Amino acid sequence: METILETPTSNTVADTSQFEARPIAWRLGTEIMGLDLKRSEDISDESIRQMWQLLGQRGILLFRKQGLNHDQHLAFTRRFGPLAVTGLTSRYAPPGYPDIFTVTNIKTDGARSETENAAQQWHSDQTFLRVPARASMLRCELAPQYGGDTMFANMYAVYEDLSEGLKATLEPLKAFHSLFSTRSKVMKGRKPLGADELTRVEGAIQPVVLIHPDTGRKSLYINEQCVDHFEGWTIEESKPLLEYLYTLTTHPAYTYRHRWQQGDILFWDNRCTQHYAPLDYNFAELDAPENRRLMFRSTLA
Repeated sequence: METILETPTSNTVADTSQFEARPIAWRLGTEIMGLDLKRSEDISDESIRQMWQLLGQRGILLFRKQGLNHDQHLAFTRRFGPLAVTGLTSRYAPPGYPDIFTVTNIKTDGARSETENAAQQWHSDQTFLRVPARASMLRCELAPQYGGDTMFANMYAVYEDLSEGLKATLEPLKAFHSLFSTRSKVMKGRKPLGADELTRVEGAIQPVVLIHPDTGRKSLYINEQCVDHFEGWTIEESKPLLEYLYTLTTHPAYTYRHRWQQGDILFWDNRCTQHYAPLDYNFAELDAPENRRLMFRSTLA
């Protein structure tokens, strides 16, 4: 199993698995082949364990041409553990599926979607919760003819390339994460939150350097959407260092850009990756069928 995790050219896994694995980029991402996720109950526990191990090492798993419905999507997600609960998922959920978050630019009764640009800043999902999301699974139903991509960054690599002096500075620090940070754009254009929702997303203190519980590797765990200051520092004092670190996150050497195809499933580890959706298609013509984007996300606690 170690060969697939450390050697990007490898395309096999242990003999006990039911699937093949092929890296999709040098520093992060692995495509999983040979599994029918519609029948996730037939996937062995050993294969689930191996995929979870790969996820922690490579950050992203890609499954092509799966064509899942909501029930099949949730069933596969639950093979890896319990679903996360927030105060925001259900307001954007498909009818009857409160655990699925809809990301779309498709209008409803002429009104623009509140999630049409939900990932317009680099972030990891739900870091504003006291117990943040371990991983997320995004399913593509519709992708624009051109663009509509999602970008990912390897936060292990960002941390590992820092100087020893900066690592020593960052390791004891903590940061306050909030949906309402001074930098956040996520709530712009959305309906105000209710009292219960506000309680759930009031914010949380997280370590700046996270030790991944599965791999033991250190990852830089801040993001521009949710963090505007270090604990004990003012926003003004924090800004120069945060800006420097956020700039590193976007360097092409640390990133992978995914071109969506209908039926794709992307499964990512929020503890060692960040993601971002650039407006790389004709956002001014959202009513045109070739520009429609429809995604569904499940999240692991």
